[in-house]
Amino acid sequence: MKVALTSFYSRGDERRLFSGFEEIPAIRSVHGVGRELLLEIDLSLLGKEALRELVALLWRYGIPLAPLRVLSSKKKFSWLNDHQGYWYGTMFDEAATRPLHEKVAGKSRATAHARSR
Repeated sequence: MKVALTSFYSRGDERRLFSGFEEIPAIRSVHGVGRELLLEIDLSLLGKEALRELVALLWRYGIPLAPLRVLSSKKKFSWLNDHQGYWYGTMFDEAATRPLHEKVAGKSRATAHARSR
């Protein structure tokens, strides 16, 4: 699975992301390629809790969740289709390709600009 890489604020910040990946047994390997990460995931080891951890980890680091949407068609991951889940909007938004923090920052700037008028 290929995901867009975000910016890190320190070496420790980057280290914590990769430590998070290591704590999820279903993730066999993580390789950086330019500004993207290639995650090798063993679906037979990916259960509900492991996927929740992966979603939360990607969310925390502002990494787009859209690549995970393919899993929603599998019965054991049908909970991803819950419209009330915090992940739903960014996972199923067709335009969800930019890191989440850029979207939030963009909205903040636009809101700040509108307020200054």
